[in-house]
Amino acid sequence: MGIFDRRKEKEKEKKESPEWIRAYMPSYSFVTDKKGNPCGAFSLNEGVSTRFPKKPGDFYEETPRFVMVVISSTDKKILGEVEYDKAIKLLEKYQIDDTKDEILIRELTYKEIKEILA
Repeated sequence: MGIFDRRKEKEKEKKESPEWIRAYMPSYSFVTDKKGNPCGAFSLNEGVSTRFPKKPGDFYEETPRFVMVVISSTDKKILGEVEYDKAIKLLEKYQIDDTKDEILIRELTYKEIKEILA
């Protein structure tokens, strides 16, 4: 077994761990932003651990840009949206694990999801 085989096995073990299995994997939606431009959207929900692709453009090449839609269960509404790359950078401090292609974000509080929009 070579080094790349061991790395693949480690990635597989991670994705089969309880944290990864329980985490929400948001479906990709194709929407228009506030200016009417097409973009891909992923949702970040309050109180839900979530898996996000690190580089969604690698998987959805036909989509020109991506946003993250922030949703509050406390307010029961969409709070806003932020550019995907910016959101992923801000979410790094809440990251509990990652693989080559994805990051795993712990459950966020109302206050923490509001900070993503600031």
